[in-house]
Amino acid sequence: MYVRINTIFGEKSKIDAAVEYIEESDRPVVEAAAGNSGLLTLVDREAGLIVAASYWDEPLHSSEAVLTRVREGAVAVAGGDLSVESFEVAAQQQPAATPPGAAVRFARMQIELARFDEAISFFDEQVLPALTACAGLCSIQLLLDPGSGSGIVATAWQDLAAADAAEEAMARLHSSATSRGGVKFLNVEPYTLVRTSMRLS
Repeated sequence: MYVRINTIFGEKSKIDAAVEYIEESDRPVVEAAAGNSGLLTLVDREAGLIVAASYWDEPLHSSEAVLTRVREGAVAVAGGDLSVESFEVAAQQQPAATPPGAAVRFARMQIELARFDEAISFFDEQVLPALTACAGLCSIQLLLDPGSGSGIVATAWQDLAAADAAEEAMARLHSSATSRGGVKFLNVEPYTLVRTSMRLS
């Protein structure tokens, strides 16, 4: 499965209007498109950011012209700019349903290309078991771009308290990943879930 992450950098005063536009106008078009496996929408109102992550069974499906027009509409409503990234969903697990308002964390990282397989093994053997043991975890995904070595560990938590409680475990995993998996963690982006229809395969 593949994911296309559209990040809108908008005006804070227009964020709620842009979210409403995405949910009412964009979501039906995206979810009806061939090969779509769901749409995840996130928001960071303090930073003026909206994330619309669409999931696909083939990467080319996400670049259809109708979807490009949809994205442009949301950017116009937000009064901002758009950044687009594409990743493969290398690993995933969903211990529980993810409710609206859930706390979502994007831990961005850079992987040494020569140690790509090693990093994926570390995620499967160390990260997944450690985080699924944490209370309040709803889902976890490893998103990778094999061409550049960039990636995201995306976690969703029942609420902000659960996400905060897991920070220590996350910090230990980040340290271990750097020394054992050739991974350099860059930053963690905090979001709140608006809605998701993403279907794990």
